[in-house]
Amino acid sequence: MTPRFRNVDVASPDPDQWPFEAVLAAIERGTLSDWRVIAATIRANPWGPCARAVETITGWNENYGVDRLLEGIIEKARHDADAESRREYGARIRTVRTSLGMTMREFAPLIGTSAARLASYESGKVAPTANILGRVDRLQRTHRVG
Repeated sequence: MTPRFRNVDVASPDPDQWPFEAVLAAIERGTLSDWRVIAATIRANPWGPCARAVETITGWNENYGVDRLLEGIIEKARHDADAESRREYGARIRTVRTSLGMTMREFAPLIGTSAARLASYESGKVAPTANILGRVDRLQRTHRVG
């Protein structure tokens, strides 16, 4: 089922495929069902086209209540996505380190960091820089790990 709003018809049920005007109409004149579809899309793609459109629309502060709700959904979705990325990077680093049979103290200098910082990467508390990830990849290729 594709949504229909006054003056805006969309061909896709996916809000990431909707034009800006359709997202605006759904926020301003839609129902709870429409807002749920938008929220689910934001959770699935927190930096996607729908999330960006919602971010712009809520910045106008014209839809009391709905704006705050959707802003909170964007914030939480982005926070959760970032946390998941940190966990994935940490697991990747840990896999390479353990495949080499090294302790954190042995591995950390090879990638240009301290054991304490390495622990924060592996636990997902801190996101490693692109340089650190590049060094880990280089070690993985050099030692044919994983």
